[in-house]
Amino acid sequence: MGILPKFIDNAAGKPAQAVGDTLTDLWKLGIGNHVSLWSRKQEFRHKQNFEDYVYKVQNKTQVIPEEFLKEPELNIVGPAIEASKFYIDSEQLREMFANLISSTIDSRKFSKVHPSFVEIIKQLSPLDAAILINFKQFQQLPAIRVDASKNDADTYVVIQQHILNFKDQVDYKAQASSISNLQRVGLLAVDYSVRSGNPEYYDYISSHPVLEEANQRLIEIRDVDPEFTKLDFKKGICTKTPLCEDFIEICL
Repeated sequence: MGILPKFIDNAAGKPAQAVGDTLTDLWKLGIGNHVSLWSRKQEFRHKQNFEDYVYKVQNKTQVIPEEFLKEPELNIVGPAIEASKFYIDSEQLREMFANLISSTIDSRKFSKVHPSFVEIIKQLSPLDAAILINFKQFQQLPAIRVDASKNDADTYVVIQQHILNFKDQVDYKAQASSISNLQRVGLLAVDYSVRSGNPEYYDYISSHPVLEEANQRLIEIRDVDPEFTKLDFKKGICTKTPLCEDFIEICL
């Protein structure tokens, strides 16, 4: 089946067929040409990504010393190979799959390979992967939740949570969504009942772009309930889980 739409059925009358021919011609001249060009570009890009993926897997497996080579566990390497073909257009994710596949035949690493890693990679976005890289170096990072609060401080409305001190602060909403997803798959844990012992770790909030949105939201909330009078910054920590430590070592 081609990608060109069939606007009018052949059984239709001549006027309808004429309309269909016109629409088809317009499609070919306009959208159709762009779709065809896009398809060729996608095919070429996918071929390049596949070749890069094959190179990564070969390169990572060939450097394993012979004495540490082992038979791969089929329940891990099989699903990993099958799933990876759908994700190789993302450089970060194909790197993860390449690392996972090579680790399944390396006896030095295999004890830390978990069958869930295949499903975890499938549920990560490139931004999720980029955030995880920050935890290669750190066990935990400061996290802040911004609330609109009443004077008693026991009643509050969450405006934005999971604000971490990343280099790109403009994309903080997408980053917060990624943190939530990394929590969901068991790689990160965020706790606002504890905080870092160094208060200066939270100073980044004073110049964070979230403040503009938070002040505007406070005004909107106050219009509904005037008792909401202030912004509170709930300080916590974002910690990598034991599963995350193994995932990072194996897949990153």
